[in-house]
Amino acid sequence: MVNTSRKITAAKLTGDKSSPIETAVIIEKEFPVYVNGTRLATASLAPGMEKEFVTGYLFGQGFIESAADIAALEIKDGTAQVTLKTNKLESMTNTDYRIVSGGGRSAYFKESVIKKIKSTLIIDKQDIFKAMNALFKSAGLYGETEGAHAAGLFNAAAEPICTVEDIGRHNTLDKIIGYTILSKTDTSQTFLVSTGRMASEMVTKICRAGIPIAATKTAVTDKGLEIAKKNGLTLVGFVRDTGNKINTDMDVRIIKEAGMKIYCGDSRVRCQ
Repeated sequence: MVNTSRKITAAKLTGDKSSPIETAVIIEKEFPVYVNGTRLATASLAPGMEKEFVTGYLFGQGFIESAADIAALEIKDGTAQVTLKTNKLESMTNTDYRIVSGGGRSAYFKESVIKKIKSTLIIDKQDIFKAMNALFKSAGLYGETEGAHAAGLFNAAAEPICTVEDIGRHNTLDKIIGYTILSKTDTSQTFLVSTGRMASEMVTKICRAGIPIAATKTAVTDKGLEIAKKNGLTLVGFVRDTGNKINTDMDVRIIKEAGMKIYCGDSRVRCQ
């Protein structure tokens, strides 16, 4: 069992009274990734599923197209050592870098083409509510620390294939995509639910992975929507089931009527 949190002592202030309490904080570790002997990046992530993270990250950034492109992948002493059959690091002079919405630098190679999503998957709106509720229920790290994002991949019957919690929404997605690559999952018959905002870089990774439906409890950006439309992704935001608790600035609101926003690709979601 991987430890993803630790207990600390803190002071709780209520009104004008302070009292000592024991609370949990999420563990954040630095995780260097070396590719063909060159340090590619240092990630900040929660412990667990490091191989899946590295695989998903390399795929999302365009360094690999499948697991077959990886000659070796070893996790040792808190570091990833990767050997690729074709070293795309040599193309980094032609790479565009940008600061992504999650903070940090991301590389997108011009030769990394996103293929339009092809899928026959159609699900009921209740499947999205069911999957999101299952994700919240399984999110033990968030419940303990309130410092984690979560994402889950589900099959056509809304049964969980892989669920992940991590410090960053990008990390959860990279770990899930890495899992699908290493397990050779047919992503065309799956859908994703997430707690994270669907900005352009998140949507790009989902489209590259061939996942036809992505739903989040929160918002979608205009660039994310543009990429989703262009590549045939069904994009759903603000998933709120009856009884869900929404934290506002001053209080907690209980959702009385279920709802969601289907931004594009509504033909894949049965709403009756």
